[in-house]
Amino acid sequence: MSSKRMDSGSKDIISNLPDALLCHVLSFLPTTEAASTSVLAKRWRFLLAFVPNLDLDNMIYDRPKMGRRKRLELRKSFKLFVDRVMALQGNAPLKKFSLRCKIGSDPSRVNGWVLKVLDRGVEELDLYIASEYEYPLPPKVLMTKTLVSLKVSGTDEFTIDVGEFFLPKLKTLHLSAISFGDEGGPPFAKLISACHALEELVMIKMMWDYWEFCSVSSPSLKRVSIDCENIDENPKSVSFDTPNLVYLEFTDTVAVKYPKVNFDSLVEASIGLRMTPDQVFDARDLVNRHHGYKRCKGANAADFMMGVCNVKTMYLSSEALEVLTFCCKKAIPVFNNLIHLTVETDERVDWESLPILLKNCPNLETLIFEGLHYGDLNQCFDKDYSFKDTNECYGDQGDTCQCKPWYGTPVWLSSSPVKILKVLKFGQISSYKDDMERQTDLIEHFLESMPNLEQVILFYDTTYDDDLKIVSTQLQMLEKVASPKCKIQVISDNISYSFTVYSSSSTKGLNFFKDTFPV
Repeated sequence: MSSKRMDSGSKDIISNLPDALLCHVLSFLPTTEAASTSVLAKRWRFLLAFVPNLDLDNMIYDRPKMGRRKRLELRKSFKLFVDRVMALQGNAPLKKFSLRCKIGSDPSRVNGWVLKVLDRGVEELDLYIASEYEYPLPPKVLMTKTLVSLKVSGTDEFTIDVGEFFLPKLKTLHLSAISFGDEGGPPFAKLISACHALEELVMIKMMWDYWEFCSVSSPSLKRVSIDCENIDENPKSVSFDTPNLVYLEFTDTVAVKYPKVNFDSLVEASIGLRMTPDQVFDARDLVNRHHGYKRCKGANAADFMMGVCNVKTMYLSSEALEVLTFCCKKAIPVFNNLIHLTVETDERVDWESLPILLKNCPNLETLIFEGLHYGDLNQCFDKDYSFKDTNECYGDQGDTCQCKPWYGTPVWLSSSPVKILKVLKFGQISSYKDDMERQTDLIEHFLESMPNLEQVILFYDTTYDDDLKIVSTQLQMLEKVASPKCKIQVISDNISYSFTVYSSSSTKGLNFFKDTFPV
Protein backbone atom coordinates (compact mmCIF):
# COMPACT_ATOMS: atom_id res chain seq x y z
CA MET A 1 0.00 0.00 0.00
CA SER A 2 2.77 2.39 0.98
CA SER A 3 4.66 1.69 -2.25
CA LYS A 4 1.55 2.54 -4.32
CA ARG A 5 1.20 5.82 -2.48
CA MET A 6 4.85 6.56 -3.12
CA ASP A 7 4.46 5.82 -6.84
CA SER A 8 1.41 8.07 -7.02
CA GLY A 9 3.13 10.89 -5.23
CA SER A 10 6.28 10.69 -7.33
CA LYS A 11 4.52 11.32 -10.65
CA ASP A 12 5.71 14.32 -12.64
CA ILE A 13 2.64 16.56 -12.41
CA ILE A 14 4.24 19.33 -14.47
CA SER A 15 4.72 17.01 -17.45
CA ASN A 16 0.97 16.48 -17.57
CA LEU A 17 0.28 20.19 -18.03
CA PRO A 18 -0.64 21.35 -21.55
CA ASP A 19 1.95 23.22 -23.61
CA ALA A 20 -0.05 26.45 -23.50
CA LEU A 21 0.02 26.49 -19.70
CA LEU A 22 3.72 25.69 -19.57
CA CYS A 23 4.44 28.56 -21.97
CA HIS A 24 2.36 30.83 -19.77
CA VAL A 25 4.46 29.85 -16.75
CA LEU A 26 7.71 30.38 -18.68
CA SER A 27 6.56 33.86 -19.71
CA PHE A 28 7.05 35.05 -16.11
CA LEU A 29 10.76 34.11 -16.14
CA PRO A 30 13.67 36.06 -17.62
CA THR A 31 14.18 34.65 -21.10
CA THR A 32 17.64 33.27 -20.29
CA GLU A 33 16.13 31.19 -17.46
CA ALA A 34 13.19 30.11 -19.61
CA ALA A 35 15.64 28.96 -22.29
CA SER A 36 17.58 26.85 -19.77
CA THR A 37 14.52 24.60 -19.31
CA SER A 38 15.10 23.21 -22.82
CA VAL A 39 17.57 20.69 -21.38
CA LEU A 40 14.93 19.08 -19.14
CA ALA A 41 13.40 16.86 -21.82
CA LYS A 42 12.64 16.72 -25.55
CA ARG A 43 9.19 18.20 -24.95
CA TRP A 44 10.72 21.35 -23.41
CA ARG A 45 13.18 21.91 -26.24
CA PHE A 46 10.90 24.04 -28.38
CA LEU A 47 8.50 25.51 -25.81
CA LEU A 48 10.44 28.78 -25.86
CA ALA A 49 9.26 29.28 -29.42
CA PHE A 50 5.73 29.89 -28.13
CA VAL A 51 6.41 31.95 -24.99
CA PRO A 52 4.41 35.21 -25.42
CA ASN A 53 6.73 37.38 -23.28
CA LEU A 54 10.45 38.03 -23.81
CA ASP A 55 12.53 39.58 -21.03
CA LEU A 56 16.10 40.13 -22.22
CA ASP A 57 18.67 41.82 -19.97
CA ASN A 58 22.45 41.92 -20.26
CA MET A 59 22.89 44.88 -17.88
CA ILE A 60 23.29 42.54 -14.89
CA TYR A 61 26.38 41.02 -16.54
CA ASP A 62 27.79 44.16 -18.21
CA ARG A 63 29.70 45.83 -15.36
CA PRO A 64 33.00 47.76 -15.34
CA LYS A 65 34.54 45.48 -12.66
CA MET A 66 34.52 42.58 -15.12
CA GLY A 67 37.10 44.19 -17.37
CA ARG A 68 36.70 45.36 -20.95
CA ARG A 69 37.48 42.02 -22.65
CA LYS A 70 35.01 40.08 -20.51
CA ARG A 71 32.27 42.66 -21.08
CA LEU A 72 32.76 42.57 -24.84
CA GLU A 73 32.54 38.77 -24.79
CA LEU A 74 29.31 38.90 -22.79
CA ARG A 75 27.81 41.51 -25.13
CA LYS A 76 28.63 39.32 -28.13
CA SER A 77 27.19 36.25 -26.42
CA PHE A 78 24.04 38.16 -25.50
CA LYS A 79 23.51 39.33 -29.08
CA LEU A 80 23.89 35.78 -30.41
CA PHE A 81 21.42 34.52 -27.80
CA VAL A 82 18.81 37.13 -28.76
CA ASP A 83 19.30 36.33 -32.46
CA ARG A 84 18.67 32.62 -31.77
CA VAL A 85 15.53 33.36 -29.71
CA MET A 86 14.19 35.61 -32.46
CA ALA A 87 14.86 32.98 -35.09
CA LEU A 88 13.26 30.26 -32.96
CA GLN A 89 10.06 32.24 -32.43
CA GLY A 90 9.76 33.37 -36.04
CA ASN A 91 6.58 35.38 -36.60
CA ALA A 92 4.63 34.03 -33.62
CA PRO A 93 2.44 36.68 -31.93
CA LEU A 94 4.19 38.47 -29.06
CA LYS A 95 2.55 40.19 -26.11
CA LYS A 96 5.52 41.77 -24.30
CA PHE A 97 9.11 42.55 -25.24
CA SER A 98 11.50 43.91 -22.60
CA LEU A 99 15.08 44.74 -23.56
CA ARG A 100 17.86 46.17 -21.38
CA CYS A 101 21.30 46.42 -22.95
CA LYS A 102 24.33 48.57 -23.71
CA ILE A 103 25.27 49.24 -27.31
CA GLY A 104 28.15 50.81 -29.20
CA SER A 105 28.14 53.20 -32.12
CA ASP A 106 26.13 50.87 -34.38
CA PRO A 107 22.52 50.39 -33.20
CA SER A 108 21.43 48.37 -36.25
CA ARG A 109 21.34 45.03 -34.40
CA VAL A 110 19.13 46.36 -31.60
CA ASN A 111 16.93 48.21 -34.09
CA GLY A 112 16.49 44.95 -36.00
CA TRP A 113 15.14 43.23 -32.87
CA VAL A 114 12.79 46.12 -32.10
CA LEU A 115 11.43 46.29 -35.65
CA LYS A 116 10.97 42.51 -35.69
CA VAL A 117 8.80 42.48 -32.56
CA LEU A 118 6.78 45.40 -33.92
CA ASP A 119 6.03 43.33 -37.05
CA ARG A 120 4.87 40.53 -34.73
CA GLY A 121 2.23 42.81 -33.18
CA VAL A 122 3.83 43.32 -29.77
CA GLU A 123 1.51 44.99 -27.25
CA GLU A 124 3.96 45.99 -24.49
CA LEU A 125 7.41 47.38 -25.35
CA ASP A 126 9.91 48.17 -22.59
CA LEU A 127 13.31 49.48 -23.74
CA TYR A 128 16.35 50.55 -21.75
CA ILE A 129 19.20 51.36 -24.12
CA ALA A 130 22.49 52.60 -22.67
CA SER A 131 24.88 54.10 -25.19
CA GLU A 132 27.85 56.45 -25.28
CA TYR A 133 26.53 57.66 -28.60
CA GLU A 134 23.25 59.25 -29.61
CA TYR A 135 20.56 56.63 -30.02
CA PRO A 136 17.40 57.77 -31.83
CA LEU A 137 14.34 55.65 -31.21
CA PRO A 138 13.31 53.91 -34.47
CA PRO A 139 10.46 56.05 -35.91
CA LYS A 140 8.32 52.98 -36.51
CA VAL A 141 7.93 52.54 -32.73
CA LEU A 142 5.80 55.70 -32.65
CA MET A 143 3.70 54.54 -35.59
CA THR A 144 2.57 51.18 -34.21
CA LYS A 145 -1.13 50.40 -34.01
CA THR A 146 -0.80 47.43 -31.64
CA LEU A 147 1.15 49.03 -28.77
CA VAL A 148 -0.76 49.30 -25.50
CA SER A 149 2.23 50.10 -23.27
CA LEU A 150 5.49 51.84 -24.20
CA LYS A 151 8.33 52.39 -21.73
CA VAL A 152 11.50 54.05 -22.99
CA SER A 153 14.57 54.96 -20.97
CA GLY A 154 18.31 55.05 -21.22
CA THR A 155 21.22 57.47 -21.17
CA ASP A 156 21.08 61.19 -21.95
CA GLU A 157 21.74 60.37 -25.59
CA PHE A 158 18.39 58.58 -26.03
CA THR A 159 16.42 60.81 -28.39
CA ILE A 160 13.02 60.88 -30.02
CA ASP A 161 13.16 62.40 -33.48
CA VAL A 162 10.54 64.84 -34.67
CA GLY A 163 8.23 63.00 -37.06
CA GLU A 164 4.86 61.37 -37.43
CA PHE A 165 3.18 59.82 -34.41
CA PHE A 166 0.25 57.43 -34.36
CA LEU A 167 -0.38 55.22 -31.35
CA PRO A 168 -4.16 54.70 -31.29
CA LYS A 169 -4.21 51.91 -28.65
CA LEU A 170 -1.49 53.19 -26.33
CA LYS A 171 -2.69 53.44 -22.71
CA THR A 172 0.62 53.67 -20.82
CA LEU A 173 3.60 55.84 -21.77
CA HIS A 174 6.76 55.99 -19.62
CA LEU A 175 9.63 58.24 -20.67
CA SER A 176 12.84 58.47 -18.64
CA ALA A 177 15.84 60.66 -19.48
CA ILE A 178 14.60 61.19 -23.04
CA SER A 179 15.50 64.12 -25.26
CA PHE A 180 13.06 65.57 -27.79
CA GLY A 181 15.75 67.55 -29.59
CA ASP A 182 16.11 71.31 -29.88
CA GLU A 183 12.42 71.97 -30.56
CA GLY A 184 11.22 70.12 -27.46
CA GLY A 185 7.71 71.42 -26.84
CA PRO A 186 6.01 70.98 -30.24
CA PRO A 187 7.05 67.35 -30.88
CA PHE A 188 6.18 66.38 -27.30
CA ALA A 189 2.72 67.96 -27.60
CA LYS A 190 2.30 66.21 -30.95
CA LEU A 191 3.23 62.85 -29.40
CA ILE A 192 0.69 63.18 -26.58
CA SER A 193 -2.07 64.24 -28.97
CA ALA A 194 -1.37 61.15 -31.12
CA CYS A 195 -2.19 58.83 -28.20
CA HIS A 196 -5.98 58.90 -28.26
CA ALA A 197 -6.41 56.20 -25.58
CA LEU A 198 -3.60 57.32 -23.24
CA GLU A 199 -4.46 56.84 -19.55
CA GLU A 200 -1.07 56.94 -17.77
CA LEU A 201 1.89 59.22 -18.46
CA VAL A 202 5.17 58.96 -16.52
CA MET A 203 8.07 61.31 -17.28
CA ILE A 204 11.26 60.97 -15.23
CA LYS A 205 14.44 63.10 -15.46
CA MET A 206 12.88 65.38 -18.02
CA MET A 207 14.53 68.68 -18.92
CA TRP A 208 12.09 71.11 -20.51
CA ASP A 209 13.31 74.37 -19.01
CA TYR A 210 14.77 75.39 -22.40
CA TRP A 211 11.54 74.65 -24.28
CA GLU A 212 9.44 77.61 -25.34
CA PHE A 213 6.46 75.81 -23.88
CA CYS A 214 5.36 72.45 -22.55
CA SER A 215 1.79 71.31 -22.92
CA VAL A 216 0.25 68.11 -21.55
CA SER A 217 -3.12 67.94 -23.26
CA SER A 218 -5.23 64.78 -23.33
CA PRO A 219 -8.90 64.11 -22.53
CA SER A 220 -8.20 60.44 -21.75
CA LEU A 221 -5.34 60.80 -19.23
CA LYS A 222 -6.13 59.55 -15.72
CA ARG A 223 -2.68 59.40 -14.06
CA VAL A 224 0.34 61.66 -14.61
CA SER A 225 3.74 61.52 -12.87
CA ILE A 226 6.33 64.11 -13.92
CA ASP A 227 9.77 64.64 -12.42
CA CYS A 228 11.83 67.36 -14.07
CA GLU A 229 15.53 67.26 -13.32
CA ASN A 230 16.85 70.76 -13.97
CA ILE A 231 16.76 73.15 -10.99
CA ASP A 232 18.70 76.15 -12.29
CA GLU A 233 16.13 77.69 -14.63
CA ASN A 234 12.40 78.40 -14.49
CA PRO A 235 10.47 76.77 -17.35
CA LYS A 236 8.96 79.43 -19.58
CA SER A 237 5.45 78.04 -19.93
CA VAL A 238 3.75 74.86 -18.65
CA SER A 239 0.13 73.94 -19.39
CA PHE A 240 -2.15 71.07 -18.44
CA ASP A 241 -5.41 70.34 -20.20
CA THR A 242 -6.38 67.02 -18.65
CA PRO A 243 -10.05 67.21 -17.62
CA ASN A 244 -10.30 63.53 -16.61
CA LEU A 245 -7.07 63.27 -14.64
CA VAL A 246 -7.58 61.77 -11.15
CA TYR A 247 -3.95 61.46 -9.92
CA LEU A 248 -1.05 63.89 -10.34
CA GLU A 249 2.53 63.64 -9.11
CA PHE A 250 4.45 66.73 -10.18
CA THR A 251 8.02 67.76 -9.31
CA ASP A 252 9.42 70.74 -11.17
CA THR A 253 10.93 74.19 -10.81
CA VAL A 254 8.19 76.83 -10.74
CA ALA A 255 7.38 78.04 -14.23
CA VAL A 256 7.20 81.65 -15.31
CA LYS A 257 3.56 81.07 -16.19
CA TYR A 258 0.87 78.39 -16.36
CA PRO A 259 -1.42 79.57 -19.16
CA LYS A 260 -3.88 76.69 -18.77
CA VAL A 261 -4.43 74.34 -15.84
CA ASN A 262 -7.44 72.07 -16.28
CA PHE A 263 -7.72 69.43 -13.54
CA ASP A 264 -11.51 69.24 -13.27
CA SER A 265 -11.56 65.60 -12.05
CA LEU A 266 -8.40 65.59 -9.93
CA VAL A 267 -8.71 63.64 -6.68
CA GLU A 268 -5.12 63.24 -5.45
CA ALA A 269 -2.04 65.37 -6.03
CA SER A 270 1.58 65.21 -4.87
CA ILE A 271 3.16 68.62 -5.41
CA GLY A 272 6.93 69.09 -5.42
CA LEU A 273 7.28 72.58 -6.86
CA ARG A 274 10.55 74.33 -6.05
CA MET A 275 12.37 77.60 -6.64
CA THR A 276 15.76 77.90 -8.32
CA PRO A 277 18.80 78.02 -6.00
CA ASP A 278 19.17 81.77 -6.64
CA GLN A 279 15.51 82.36 -5.77
CA VAL A 280 15.86 80.27 -2.61
CA PHE A 281 18.90 82.28 -1.56
CA ASP A 282 17.06 85.57 -2.05
CA ALA A 283 14.00 84.29 -0.21
CA ARG A 284 15.94 83.05 2.82
CA ASP A 285 18.34 85.97 3.01
CA LEU A 286 17.70 87.73 6.33
CA VAL A 287 18.32 91.20 4.93
CA ASN A 288 15.73 90.62 2.22
CA ARG A 289 13.25 89.24 4.75
CA HIS A 290 13.67 92.25 7.03
CA HIS A 291 12.95 94.48 4.07
CA GLY A 292 9.72 92.65 3.33
CA TYR A 293 10.88 90.32 0.55
CA LYS A 294 7.72 88.40 -0.36
CA ARG A 295 7.97 87.43 -3.98
CA CYS A 296 10.47 85.57 -6.12
CA LYS A 297 11.11 87.11 -9.50
CA GLY A 298 10.45 85.26 -12.72
CA ALA A 299 8.08 82.58 -11.38
CA ASN A 300 4.43 82.38 -10.40
CA ALA A 301 2.72 79.25 -9.05
CA ALA A 302 -0.66 80.87 -8.33
CA ASP A 303 -2.48 79.61 -11.44
CA PHE A 304 -1.14 76.09 -10.95
CA MET A 305 -2.26 75.95 -7.32
CA MET A 306 -5.67 77.30 -8.31
CA GLY A 307 -5.90 74.45 -10.80
CA VAL A 308 -5.38 71.76 -8.12
CA CYS A 309 -7.69 73.29 -5.51
CA ASN A 310 -10.43 70.66 -6.04
CA VAL A 311 -8.32 67.72 -4.79
CA LYS A 312 -9.37 65.53 -1.86
CA THR A 313 -5.86 64.28 -1.00
CA MET A 314 -2.68 66.35 -1.32
CA TYR A 315 1.00 66.00 -0.50
CA LEU A 316 3.19 69.12 -0.30
CA SER A 317 6.98 68.92 -0.24
CA SER A 318 8.81 71.34 2.03
CA GLU A 319 9.98 73.17 -1.09
CA ALA A 320 6.38 73.52 -2.27
CA LEU A 321 5.46 75.00 1.12
CA GLU A 322 8.13 77.62 0.52
CA VAL A 323 6.80 78.22 -2.99
CA LEU A 324 3.41 79.07 -1.49
CA THR A 325 5.09 81.80 0.53
CA PHE A 326 7.13 83.42 -2.21
CA CYS A 327 5.74 82.40 -5.62
CA CYS A 328 1.97 82.85 -5.29
CA LYS A 329 1.28 86.36 -6.53
CA LYS A 330 -2.40 85.77 -5.87
CA ALA A 331 -3.80 84.54 -2.57
CA ILE A 332 -3.52 80.85 -1.72
CA PRO A 333 -6.76 79.27 -3.04
CA VAL A 334 -9.46 77.67 -0.92
CA PHE A 335 -9.37 73.85 -0.93
CA ASN A 336 -13.01 73.08 -0.20
CA ASN A 337 -12.75 69.36 -1.04
CA LEU A 338 -9.46 68.65 0.71
CA ILE A 339 -9.85 66.09 3.51
CA HIS A 340 -6.33 64.59 3.68
CA LEU A 341 -3.17 66.73 3.68
CA THR A 342 0.46 65.66 4.12
CA VAL A 343 3.16 68.31 4.58
CA GLU A 344 6.88 67.58 4.44
CA THR A 345 8.89 69.82 6.77
CA ASP A 346 12.46 71.05 6.70
CA GLU A 347 14.53 72.97 9.24
CA ARG A 348 15.41 75.52 6.54
CA VAL A 349 11.80 76.24 5.56
CA ASP A 350 9.54 78.37 7.74
CA TRP A 351 5.80 77.89 8.08
CA GLU A 352 4.71 81.34 7.00
CA SER A 353 2.28 80.01 4.38
CA LEU A 354 0.97 77.10 6.49
CA PRO A 355 -1.56 79.03 8.63
CA ILE A 356 -3.17 80.53 5.53
CA LEU A 357 -3.20 77.17 3.77
CA LEU A 358 -4.86 75.36 6.68
CA LYS A 359 -7.31 78.18 7.20
CA ASN A 360 -8.31 77.66 3.54
CA CYS A 361 -9.05 73.95 4.10
CA PRO A 362 -12.48 74.15 5.78
CA ASN A 363 -13.20 70.42 5.53
CA LEU A 364 -9.80 68.98 6.34
CA GLU A 365 -10.04 65.79 8.43
CA THR A 366 -6.52 64.33 8.44
CA LEU A 367 -3.31 66.34 8.73
CA ILE A 368 0.05 64.56 8.48
CA PHE A 369 3.45 66.14 9.09
CA GLU A 370 6.45 64.36 7.61
CA GLY A 371 8.92 65.43 10.25
CA LEU A 372 8.24 68.36 12.55
CA HIS A 373 10.89 70.89 11.63
CA TYR A 374 10.57 74.56 10.83
CA GLY A 375 12.89 77.40 9.98
CA ASP A 376 13.17 80.49 12.16
CA LEU A 377 11.12 83.36 10.81
CA ASN A 378 13.40 86.20 11.86
CA GLN A 379 10.46 88.58 11.48
CA CYS A 380 10.27 90.11 14.93
CA PHE A 381 9.87 93.52 13.29
CA ASP A 382 6.42 92.31 12.19
CA LYS A 383 3.73 93.07 14.77
CA ASP A 384 1.86 89.88 13.88
CA TYR A 385 4.80 87.81 15.11
CA SER A 386 5.93 89.84 18.12
CA PHE A 387 2.47 90.15 19.62
CA LYS A 388 3.57 89.37 23.17
CA ASP A 389 5.66 91.76 25.24
CA THR A 390 7.11 88.79 27.09
CA ASN A 391 8.59 87.21 23.99
CA GLU A 392 12.35 87.05 23.93
CA CYS A 393 12.82 87.23 20.21
CA TYR A 394 16.53 86.57 20.16
CA GLY A 395 18.66 84.08 22.01
CA ASP A 396 22.02 84.61 23.63
CA GLN A 397 23.79 84.71 20.29
CA GLY A 398 21.49 87.44 19.05
CA ASP A 399 20.99 85.85 15.65
CA THR A 400 18.26 83.25 16.11
CA CYS A 401 14.60 84.16 16.28
CA GLN A 402 12.80 82.36 19.09
CA CYS A 403 9.26 83.29 18.05
CA LYS A 404 7.00 80.31 17.51
CA PRO A 405 5.83 79.72 13.92
CA TRP A 406 2.22 79.19 14.99
CA TYR A 407 1.88 82.40 17.02
CA GLY A 408 0.39 85.56 15.59
CA THR A 409 -2.32 83.77 13.59
CA PRO A 410 -3.90 81.39 16.14
CA VAL A 411 -7.21 81.16 14.28
CA TRP A 412 -5.85 78.44 12.00
CA LEU A 413 -5.65 76.15 15.01
CA SER A 414 -8.60 77.26 17.12
CA SER A 415 -10.98 76.89 14.19
CA SER A 416 -9.33 73.81 12.68
CA PRO A 417 -11.71 70.99 11.67
CA VAL A 418 -8.89 68.42 11.75
CA LYS A 419 -9.84 65.17 13.53
CA ILE A 420 -6.70 63.11 12.96
CA LEU A 421 -3.17 64.47 13.37
CA LYS A 422 -0.16 62.30 12.55
CA VAL A 423 3.53 63.11 12.80
CA LEU A 424 5.93 60.86 10.91
CA LYS A 425 9.61 60.86 11.96
CA PHE A 426 8.77 62.56 15.25
CA GLY A 427 11.96 63.01 17.25
CA GLN A 428 14.18 63.14 14.20
CA ILE A 429 16.86 65.63 15.20
CA SER A 430 18.00 68.46 12.95
CA SER A 431 20.86 70.90 13.48
CA TYR A 432 18.94 72.74 16.21
CA LYS A 433 20.29 71.69 19.60
CA ASP A 434 16.83 72.16 21.15
CA ASP A 435 15.02 70.37 18.33
CA MET A 436 13.30 67.80 20.52
CA GLU A 437 12.01 70.54 22.80
CA ARG A 438 10.75 72.49 19.79
CA GLN A 439 8.86 69.46 18.47
CA THR A 440 7.27 68.59 21.81
CA ASP A 441 6.34 72.22 22.37
CA LEU A 442 4.57 72.25 19.01
CA ILE A 443 2.62 69.05 19.78
CA GLU A 444 1.48 70.52 23.08
CA HIS A 445 0.28 73.63 21.33
CA PHE A 446 -1.70 71.53 18.85
CA LEU A 447 -3.37 69.67 21.71
CA GLU A 448 -4.18 72.87 23.56
CA SER A 449 -5.58 74.68 20.52
CA MET A 450 -7.28 72.26 18.09
CA PRO A 451 -10.83 71.62 19.34
CA ASN A 452 -11.88 68.75 17.03
CA LEU A 453 -8.95 66.39 17.43
CA GLU A 454 -9.96 62.77 17.99
CA GLN A 455 -6.65 61.06 17.41
CA VAL A 456 -3.01 62.15 17.53
CA ILE A 457 -0.37 59.63 16.49
CA LEU A 458 3.34 60.32 16.89
CA PHE A 459 5.59 57.89 15.04
CA TYR A 460 8.66 58.34 17.20
CA ASP A 461 12.03 57.89 15.51
CA THR A 462 13.87 56.38 18.48
CA THR A 463 15.47 53.12 19.57
CA TYR A 464 15.05 53.78 23.29
CA ASP A 465 12.02 52.61 25.21
CA ASP A 466 12.44 55.37 27.80
CA ASP A 467 12.04 58.06 25.14
CA LEU A 468 8.44 56.99 24.58
CA LYS A 469 7.73 57.13 28.31
CA ILE A 470 9.24 60.59 28.66
CA VAL A 471 7.16 62.07 25.84
CA SER A 472 3.99 60.32 27.01
CA THR A 473 4.50 61.56 30.57
CA GLN A 474 5.13 65.08 29.32
CA LEU A 475 1.86 65.04 27.40
CA GLN A 476 0.10 63.71 30.48
CA MET A 477 1.16 66.83 32.40
CA LEU A 478 -0.77 69.20 30.12
CA GLU A 479 -3.22 71.32 32.10
CA LYS A 480 -5.52 72.07 29.17
CA VAL A 481 -6.62 70.04 26.16
CA ALA A 482 -8.88 71.60 23.53
CA SER A 483 -10.60 68.34 22.58
CA PRO A 484 -11.92 66.20 25.47
CA LYS A 485 -12.22 63.08 23.29
CA CYS A 486 -8.70 63.07 21.89
CA LYS A 487 -6.68 59.83 21.98
CA ILE A 488 -2.91 60.14 21.69
CA GLN A 489 -0.52 57.40 20.65
CA VAL A 490 3.27 57.47 20.72
CA ILE A 491 4.58 54.67 18.54
CA SER A 492 8.04 53.43 17.65
CA ASP A 493 8.58 50.85 14.93
CA ASN A 494 12.08 50.16 16.24
CA ILE A 495 10.71 49.11 19.62
CA SER A 496 7.37 47.79 18.33
CA TYR A 497 5.46 49.18 21.27
CA SER A 498 2.83 51.87 21.58
CA PHE A 499 2.05 54.12 24.53
CA THR A 500 -1.45 55.58 24.57
CA VAL A 501 -2.58 58.74 26.32
CA TYR A 502 -6.30 59.50 26.61
CA SER A 503 -7.91 62.83 27.30
CA SER A 504 -10.99 62.86 29.49
CA SER A 505 -13.86 65.33 29.79
CA SER A 506 -13.83 64.80 33.54
CA THR A 507 -10.32 66.17 33.97
CA LYS A 508 -8.48 69.21 32.73
CA GLY A 509 -5.56 67.26 31.35
CA LEU A 510 -4.83 63.81 30.01
CA ASN A 511 -5.16 60.37 31.52
CA PHE A 512 -2.22 58.07 30.84
CA PHE A 513 -2.78 54.32 30.82
CA LYS A 514 0.56 52.71 31.54
CA ASP A 515 -0.11 49.47 29.72
CA THR A 516 1.90 48.87 26.58
CA PHE A 517 1.08 46.64 23.69
CA PRO A 518 2.73 45.53 20.46
CA VAL A 519 1.92 47.69 17.46
